[in-house]
Amino acid sequence: MKTVRTLFALLLSGACAVVHAETPMEAALAAYYRGDPAEALNRLHPLADNGNAEAEHTIGMVLEFGMQQPAQAAGWYAKAAARAYAPAQNTLGALYHDGRGVEQNFVEAMRWYRAAAESNYAPAQYNLALMHGQGKGAARSSDEMIVWLKRAADGNYDRAQAQLGRLYLEGLGIERNFAEAARWFRLAADQGHPWAQYYLGFLLQKGEGLQRDLAAAAAMFQKAAEQGNLLAMHNLAVIYEMGLGSAADYPKALGYYKSAADGGHVESRERLARLYRDGGLGVAPDAIQALAWESKAPAPSPPSSPAIEPVPQAK
Repeated sequence: MKTVRTLFALLLSGACAVVHAETPMEAALAAYYRGDPAEALNRLHPLADNGNAEAEHTIGMVLEFGMQQPAQAAGWYAKAAARAYAPAQNTLGALYHDGRGVEQNFVEAMRWYRAAAESNYAPAQYNLALMHGQGKGAARSSDEMIVWLKRAADGNYDRAQAQLGRLYLEGLGIERNFAEAARWFRLAADQGHPWAQYYLGFLLQKGEGLQRDLAAAAAMFQKAAEQGNLLAMHNLAVIYEMGLGSAADYPKALGYYKSAADGGHVESRERLARLYRDGGLGVAPDAIQALAWESKAPAPSPPSSPAIEPVPQAK
């Protein structure tokens, strides 16, 4: 889940990644980050009183995430959105989509997403694409979904790039094309997107859409695993067990199986149960450990092709 600091970085176009408190806005954010939302509001209100849309939007975020007052936040988002401030329009769309502080209304969500998307705001273009793909607020439309995803992806928005790669990989709403999938996954992976890193590793391992490269695949899985991706952890375990593109390393294999299993990956749990039951990877048979892994409460394994967001399966 994104931290509040990350959410501010995504939605506040004027916020700096490192706060120096050199401007009134930065001073307000500094107060918020040190855990003083009331002081942040004190610094923001004079800016908002002068019609500063960014300040109005930021007041909304402080109220929603710092004071858990989404209904009051919605009013401030609406003020900034009425000034055509795209981040606020996108945030207001999210409120209507989720029903946070307002009554859930997909039509209103789409209206605000579209307003921001037409101002070339990539997160809103991405959200609008998913709305079209899922048939929320309007009839499902693969064409509209792809149009808006491509606009966001062309704007270097990593979530759109990863999602577009997924659609090309699966042939969902668009003709299947492994090369295009690899291209979009690489663009998102280069920005650190964990699912894009996983999928790029998958394609490198299979040699689909680009030249097969087991070492490069392992490197991509490693990057995704470091961000908590369970499928990447499981694949690394298999790589180190089998020596695929890397020297076999049983302790590493066992460690990745355990990390994935602890996160709920069913295949990793099953592999550990077999290892402790029969022995292997340097593990002596241990009936108690085998039973412990076998009896862990079932948890759904991540799907073979998980999406960054629910995948729009439009027709």
